[in-house]
Amino acid sequence: MNADDFGKTHESNQGVVFALKNGYCSQTSVMVNSNYFDEAVDLAKQYGFMDKVGLHINLFEGTPLSRKIRSLKHYTRYDMFDYRPDFTRKYFAREVEAIQEELEAQIQKYLNAGFSSMNIDSHHCAFYDMSVLMALLPLLKKYHFQSMRFIGNSYFNGSKFRDWYGNRWIQAFGSLEIKHPDYSSSVATFSKNKKKGASILMKSNAAEVYIHPVLIGNRLIDDYTGGKHIVETFHECGLDQMNFITSKEI
Repeated sequence: MNADDFGKTHESNQGVVFALKNGYCSQTSVMVNSNYFDEAVDLAKQYGFMDKVGLHINLFEGTPLSRKIRSLKHYTRYDMFDYRPDFTRKYFAREVEAIQEELEAQIQKYLNAGFSSMNIDSHHCAFYDMSVLMALLPLLKKYHFQSMRFIGNSYFNGSKFRDWYGNRWIQAFGSLEIKHPDYSSSVATFSKNKKKGASILMKSNAAEVYIHPVLIGNRLIDDYTGGKHIVETFHECGLDQMNFITSKEI
C-alpha cells in the first residue's frame, strides 16, 4: 500500500502521516519539487519513517529543478510545469536529454534529504511516456534504485495500440533488472478487479495499491477518487483484512 503525493500540500502531508500511523499504507512516495517538500522531510524524521519514503517523480505541477526542460513549451510554461506533450513525444522517445536532467535533479534532491527506500513511481503516471522511461532507466541503474511501480493494470483496455505500446514499454523496462509488483492500480480499480476476480490480480505474486491521502479535519479522504473516505473504502474492498508489505519485501 503506497501513499502517493507526500509533500504536495500540508493536508497531503498530514494525510500520509495519519495513514502510516494507522495502518492504511505501508510506505509513501514524495514529490521533491513542491512547496511542502521540506515539511514532508521534517515529518518523516519526526515520526521515524525515512526508510519508507520513495520518490514520486513529478513533471505535471510545481517548479522544475533543472534548466533545459524550462525551454520546452510542451512541458513547462512561465517556468512552471504544464505537462502536455503531443502524441509523438508521449509514445516515441523525444527530448530525453532535457527530461533526464530534470529527473536526475529530482533524484538527487530525494537522496540529499536522506531518504533510503529506493523505490520510484510517478505523478499521474508520467513514466508511461516512452521519453520519460528512456530518460529514467539509466538513472535507476546509476543511483541503484531497487524497485519501481509497474505499468498499471487499467492501462490495457482492449485497444490494439495500447496492447502494442504497453508491451513495448514492458520490454524496455525489462532491460533493467529491478523489482516490481506484478499488479498496480488505485484502490478503486483494485476494488473492481477483486469483485470480478480478475485473473491479473488473482495470479499476481505481489500487488501494489496506491492511495492519495489527504486529512481534512478528522476525515482521511482519497484525493484521487473525488474525496471518498479511505477508511470506508478499505472496509468495502477488504483491504482492512490484509497484511501489507513494503517494496523492499517484494
